Amino acid sequence: MAYKLADLGNLFRNQLFAILTGGDGTVPPAKDSFITWCMPGLPYEPADFRFAAEGIAAGSTVAEQRLLLQQAYNFASLIDYIPDVTSAYSTDRQEGVWRNASGARLSEIYGQILKFSLVIDDQLTPEQQKRLERMRGLLRVTKTVKDIITEEEKQVTEDSPMQKAYKAGMQAYAQAATVYNAKRTAAQTATGEAGMQAIADWSNNAELYRMQVAAAMDDWTTSGYKNEVEQIHAYVDQTTEKSMLLWKRNLENFYDLGTLTGASGPGQRFYYTTVVPGDFATASGWTEYNVYHSQVDSHQHTENTSWSAGGGFGFGFWSANAGVQSNSTQYDSNYAVDDFAMTFKLAQVQIVRPWFYPEFLENRGWDLRKGHGWNYDQMPSDGGAPPQGRFIGYPLQAVFVKDVAIRSASFASALHTYSSSFSASASVGFGPFRARGSYSHQESDRRYHFESDGSTITIPGMQIIGFVNHLLGKTPNLLDGIDPDSLV
Repeated sequence: MAYKLADLGNLFRNQLFAILTGGDGTVPPAKDSFITWCMPGLPYEPADFRFAAEGIAAGSTVAEQRLLLQQAYNFASLIDYIPDVTSAYSTDRQEGVWRNASGARLSEIYGQILKFSLVIDDQLTPEQQKRLERMRGLLRVTKTVKDIITEEEKQVTEDSPMQKAYKAGMQAYAQAATVYNAKRTAAQTATGEAGMQAIADWSNNAELYRMQVAAAMDDWTTSGYKNEVEQIHAYVDQTTEKSMLLWKRNLENFYDLGTLTGASGPGQRFYYTTVVPGDFATASGWTEYNVYHSQVDSHQHTENTSWSAGGGFGFGFWSANAGVQSNSTQYDSNYAVDDFAMTFKLAQVQIVRPWFYPEFLENRGWDLRKGHGWNYDQMPSDGGAPPQGRFIGYPLQAVFVKDVAIRSASFASALHTYSSSFSASASVGFGPFRARGSYSHQESDRRYHFESDGSTITIPGMQIIGFVNHLLGKTPNLLDGIDPDSLV
């Protein structure tokens, strides 16, 4: 029996959709998730994620530090896009999803939402306001001073005696703790004759250093009003957090602090983005999956045709050169093979943006007004199915595969024949898989090529074949009963 590449591709898609989103016929997958496939896949090497595994500042030399920054910049730029659900069910435009053909950046649109949003500002009761001012008065004092130049009197605010004592105690404790840690680290890392003094110092005086730390903490607590000041701060935070205005200001601060600048070229300003787990590329926890031709018949009647599954696609062959992709007319989705068995390892990693707080987007205490900063034709999302808008969702997880092996003599022969008709610089693949090509993620280009023994094809390395995206509901969606005129 012959099996069309279209059926094999849809079988793979359906299995991956079930794996990535969960659910079955009884308990359907969450409606706020949808998959976008990379057509073609995005190749990576484990070394490309050193910045995530070791940290952005882990370079021991200038060159290494520059490389880590470049890795972070490359990945952040790739992920800084808003998925387009209209291309989630139109395979002709799948390539445009991860390449961000529209040019819209998630970080920029999110920043504009924060900047131009109007939020509810719950007013404190007179009693709460009075107590809040009293608590703040314990930490800050206002006094009148004379300007030494103009001799005019003016009011200035400075730390209260209690706050000054608190900061002095904190500084003394930090100094004692720093000395203690420095001595301990010196002893633990000591080598050679020069390290003997550090070891002897720690051996003889470690208890004294501990006593200095404990004494500094006691003094901070008794004379520095440590507990009292921290209780005041806790009350102020708890009271003022009821205002979305203050929350928004904090989010704007986190957003501003999330920027980094690359070191390999001008204008490389980006919002730091990483993955969890950071060491996934070298970890041993990749799960192996299998797809067989015998599964086609049993899955044909359960095919998920919804837009959230990413739309149907086959394993038809394609080629790409100089950014232009074309599909094979001979080895398209209707091409049939006698047998087919594919194994691969899969890792689903979480995309982490420390500066991005989607909780704000889903909160119902804010709004946007066209012409008042927000000058787009559409709101972020209309909440439809599929939704329309400028910010309908965001990539939540990246789907990596590696160690792809296909056992099929007819498939191997066809792919070998097809790839041989293109120059060595062209990329060749099928479905979301890139079987050969060149790619660059750092400062050098690399090439890879699938291997075939006549009956089995193996594809080296790992690649991103898709993203699991989180779908926002109607955004903004002001809660019923909130007066729009009360927003600030």
